[in-house]
Amino acid sequence: MKPEVMNHGEKLMADESVIAERFSAAAKSYHRHNCLQQLSCEALLNGMKPSGTLLDIGAGPGTDFSRFADVSSVIALDIAPGMLEQLKKSYPNYETVCADAKAIPLPQNSIDSVYSNLALQWCDDLSQSFQSTARALRSSGEYHLTMVAQGSLPELTQLGFRINEFRSLPEITSQFDKQEWQVQSSTLESMTVYFDDLKSLLYSIKGVGASIHADAKVRGQSRSMVHHGIRGRGDWMKLIGKAELMRTPQGIPLTYQIALIRAVKR
Repeated sequence: MKPEVMNHGEKLMADESVIAERFSAAAKSYHRHNCLQQLSCEALLNGMKPSGTLLDIGAGPGTDFSRFADVSSVIALDIAPGMLEQLKKSYPNYETVCADAKAIPLPQNSIDSVYSNLALQWCDDLSQSFQSTARALRSSGEYHLTMVAQGSLPELTQLGFRINEFRSLPEITSQFDKQEWQVQSSTLESMTVYFDDLKSLLYSIKGVGASIHADAKVRGQSRSMVHHGIRGRGDWMKLIGKAELMRTPQGIPLTYQIALIRAVKR
């Protein structure tokens, strides 16, 4: 049986309480393993001009929005209380809300701008999340988001890991209700992060809380990111050998396809 890496895709229903626990547990070490998040964050921020009250969906340990002088306040929403506790240490002025992106507990038309960086690939019902966001966002308010998309992690497939499908870009954008939203831009950007060794590459996934594999048969159960396929040191050394064949001058690569989307509430 092949080893498995957690799924980001729509087809698996992840148990939200387990996800919250995993991300809470990862909160203190998150910044050591979030190279990809930093890359996609910059891609998002470079295309934004937010103002007023900004909502950060899936805020994690927090994002610095101080470059935007017109942002008057930030509301950080995350499903994991541990992440929000960590966020408060760096951004004490941010308001924090522990909630699901599918049921945002904010007043109608109370938000001016929305940001979400690599959070909604966890969401089993994007349409519901976008509806909830539209309710809180004022008319003409902008939504800037990134998500891990189809075609990500080909290196792990080459190493023999079983990777479940991420959503395609058209599948993601189709979840925006055209009566509520106008999708003004949607692009795929390839982002590669590099690691000194295989262990750190794998831990980059596990270290940000992404070690869940749950479906109808195992809902609510936590699985190790790698299991059943590695039976001892010999198997592990073979994997290392395969990974070393991929090495570049920058390190061992791990490539993601990132969907960058800008939508405006009608």
